[in-house]
Amino acid sequence: MTEHSECVEFESALKEWIGQVMRFSMKGFIEYAAETRLSMPQIALLIRLNGKRRCAVTELGEEFGVSGAAASQMVGKLVQMGLLERMEDANDRRVRLLFLTPKGRAIVERNFEARQGWIKGFCSAVSPELAHNAAHIFRELMAAAQHLEGAERLETQHHPWRDRGRVSRMHPRRI
Repeated sequence: MTEHSECVEFESALKEWIGQVMRFSMKGFIEYAAETRLSMPQIALLIRLNGKRRCAVTELGEEFGVSGAAASQMVGKLVQMGLLERMEDANDRRVRLLFLTPKGRAIVERNFEARQGWIKGFCSAVSPELAHNAAHIFRELMAAAQHLEGAERLETQHHPWRDRGRVSRMHPRRI
């Protein structure tokens, strides 16, 4: 096999694997979203705030590509449900910072569990030898992905990809 055909074969197999993982993951996500009666954007907002402990409503609007009013309305519903808390920024009283409440954090944690619930069953269905070999390969693939991510991060430091959250990564704005 030539190097090109091996790359094509690897790319095809990787796409198939990612597709299968996404089907399992999204099935868990959709079932959990229905159980909580939260919309996918609401869950996405909670997940976003879980990664960054505090955030202003205007930042969320920019990141989600919606107006400040739409972001504020979604935040208001989550505050009423007891999932988010608004606090005044000590440095700028005009800014309200958002924090996950313990109830909101529990929703996010259970969402992760629902999305990854299939993994334990899958792993138990794989032979110990295959599991050992796959673990080694996955670690090598993660290292390659982290290397690629580091290169992209360096590239974006010199050429910003977004203009107020509206420019896609595929079409960077020239400065």
